[in-house]
Amino acid sequence: MVFAVHRRLFAVIALLACCVPAAAEPPQRIASLNLCTDQMLMLLVEPSRIASVSFLAQRADSSVMYREAAALKANYGRAEEVFVLHPDLVLAGTFTARATVSILERLGKRVELFEPATTFDDIRAQLLRMGDLVEERAKAEALVAAFDEQVRLLERPQHRPLAAFYFANSYTSGRGTLPSSVLEAAGLRNLGAELGLEQTAALPLEVLVTSRPDLVVKGRTYDRPALAQEIFVHPALAYLDARSEEAVLPDTYMVCGTPHVLRAVQRLADIRRQLGSPAPRPVATRGSGSATTVR
Repeated sequence: MVFAVHRRLFAVIALLACCVPAAAEPPQRIASLNLCTDQMLMLLVEPSRIASVSFLAQRADSSVMYREAAALKANYGRAEEVFVLHPDLVLAGTFTARATVSILERLGKRVELFEPATTFDDIRAQLLRMGDLVEERAKAEALVAAFDEQVRLLERPQHRPLAAFYFANSYTSGRGTLPSSVLEAAGLRNLGAELGLEQTAALPLEVLVTSRPDLVVKGRTYDRPALAQEIFVHPALAYLDARSEEAVLPDTYMVCGTPHVLRAVQRLADIRRQLGSPAPRPVATRGSGSATTVR
């Protein structure tokens, strides 16, 4: 009788064990279609778990981690090339290859989207989210802790010189951009933000010159001639360059929200220390020929 009861008990236990789902394994074949998800992924997981990264991750002119990406398989954001990799997780940006994302989702692939990071809080949140997705939470928390410690050590100067980003085609970075957050962390004021510009916006050369920023930060130049860079040889900009500090900062430092942005912060902070205390600068208001003093 006792033996029969034990047999029935073992049978019930075995049945229950069969019904309990096995713990899901961390994703082992992760494909990334976006330069910024590429970099977060490479910061958190071993190369053996990365099925593919975007081709931009392997370019020195666009990726700060191009060396790490060199040994990985690259994709060009096409659905067919990603699908045949049999990924168990696909990472993309909200503005990345929308048709590809839609096709992969319809084919049953798990796709996770990331918004562009515009603040240091975004960097923290996205690293932690990525850590959860790839089941490397501890690594993500360690990265965020190290990032926070470096941010804590940054100076908070009383006097903040006026700086302006000036890119090809006369574009600048206004409020709500990662470059603006970088300037603030470096102890600088952003001309684009003080003019009321939002996101990436056009900054007429005459407004830049009359605003007389203490520092003009330019992006990289192209190897070949390009109409987009004609503005950099304009006599008015040469006039401003002779009266303001000039710095060329690699785009790779600020294109993505990762701890690598602190390289840009440190470089700009070094330049800011050389500028000394700034005098009040007249900043032309947007859409007006007049100027107001911004302190």
